[in-house]
Amino acid sequence: MTTTRNCLLRPGLVLLLLSIAVAHAEPGSDRQSDEPLELAVAPFLPAAILVQNYQPLRSFLERQLNVPVLFVTAPDYKTFYERTQRHEYPIIITVANAAYLASAEAGYVPMLRPVIGTCPAIVVAKNSSLTRTQDLRGKTVALPDPLSIIAMQGALMLHEYGLVPGKDVHLEYLSNHSAAVNHVISGDAVAAIVSDRALLQMPAATQANVRVIQDWEKASAPGVVYLASPALSPQRVAQLTQAILKFTRDTREGREFINKLGYGGLVPATRQDLVPLGIYGEMFKRALVKSNEKRNP
Repeated sequence: MTTTRNCLLRPGLVLLLLSIAVAHAEPGSDRQSDEPLELAVAPFLPAAILVQNYQPLRSFLERQLNVPVLFVTAPDYKTFYERTQRHEYPIIITVANAAYLASAEAGYVPMLRPVIGTCPAIVVAKNSSLTRTQDLRGKTVALPDPLSIIAMQGALMLHEYGLVPGKDVHLEYLSNHSAAVNHVISGDAVAAIVSDRALLQMPAATQANVRVIQDWEKASAPGVVYLASPALSPQRVAQLTQAILKFTRDTREGREFINKLGYGGLVPATRQDLVPLGIYGEMFKRALVKSNEKRNP
């Protein structure tokens, strides 16, 4: 199984093998040095894009740690949250509200966060005539998964501009940020509210077909946070943290990697850094309850 899972990044097999890795992921633990290290990335973009974007980090860690390194994800935010709560992932790279809950509820240890935060951005088709948030009245707006922090901030953003979601604006939730943007490109929505950093991580062809008409900088928060399972020893966490920092600070590939993601670098993170995200953690839990009620009426 190790050999198969280590093929995650081979062209043409990405989605199939990534799904195999997700399905068979074992609970995280402080493993022996010759066993694979799994880093789980929240599904804020399609699996193929995540794998492509994080490939340089995976390759460096394999060389630096001398062990196979596998990236895994989950089909949706709910599943990723549940697996995190069960400590199935040794290392997670997750979105801000889920990072707060991973730390507060599951005991995950913050490792790193981006220097530059992310904020909600309203994107429209490149040739759209819309120029203001108020122009969305009576229109359909696409958002990522309702458990994502950007979806939550997007609803608050609309309220601030005098638009009541579900009344003045029809909201349509998609699986991730890329799907929301593609909904605009296809003409199924006039606009999407997505993370400005996630937009930077999408293919160039996707970015070229849309433009940003408004962002909400007051809601800036870490785009992702790196956290370690409490099952890992402090020594192992420190080793992994330093390896990732070495990659992003001391190598050309690492600097290109972090610039492509739009994060401006990584710095050590603490539990105190996550405290301001508590409000979004509570919104996540309420949205999760609603999701479960819809599935089990």
